[in-house]
Amino acid sequence: MNATFSRAALSLLCAAFTAGCANLAAINPGASARQVETQMGAPANVWKNADGSEVWEYPLGPLGVETYMVTVGPDRAVREVRQVLSEEYISKLHVGMSREEVRRLVGRPRYVGFSDLADEEIWSWRYREWKVRTMDLYVQFDRAAGTLKRVSKFQIDTSDSRRQ
Repeated sequence: MNATFSRAALSLLCAAFTAGCANLAAINPGASARQVETQMGAPANVWKNADGSEVWEYPLGPLGVETYMVTVGPDRAVREVRQVLSEEYISKLHVGMSREEVRRLVGRPRYVGFSDLADEEIWSWRYREWKVRTMDLYVQFDRAAGTLKRVSKFQIDTSDSRRQ
C-alpha cells in the first residue's frame, strides 16, 4: 500500500469518526452554550439577533448533507436546534432574497461559482430529501443586484454505473 493512499485513507477515517461524534441532534433546548461548544467546537458562523440571542451555524463538512443552526438565548441557554438542509427550510427560498437571507436560512454553501455569461453567482449544497434521496440544491443570484433569481434541485444518481 503506498504512503499517499494510506494518508488519504487515514484522513477519511478521521473525518468520518469526527462527524460521527458531532451529534447536534442530541443537544436539547436548555443545554448550555458551553456544552454545545465543548461537544461541537466553535461554530462556523455566529449571527447576533436584536433580542440578544445568537444563531450558531454548524455545517457538517463540505460534502455533508446536514447543517445545523443552534439558537442560543441571552442567558446562554440553547433555545432551539434546527437541521436546515431540509425541504422545510429549502422551500422557504424565494426570488428576491439577499445572499445574507439565504445564508441565514440554509447555511454556508459547499460551493460558490460564477457565470460571467449570465452575470450570476451560483451557490450549491448537497442534502437528503426525505432521508432517502441525495439531492443537489443550486441558487443563482443576480450579481449586480445581489438578489436570488432562481432555485434549482436535482437528484444525484447514486447508482453504480459499473453494474449491469
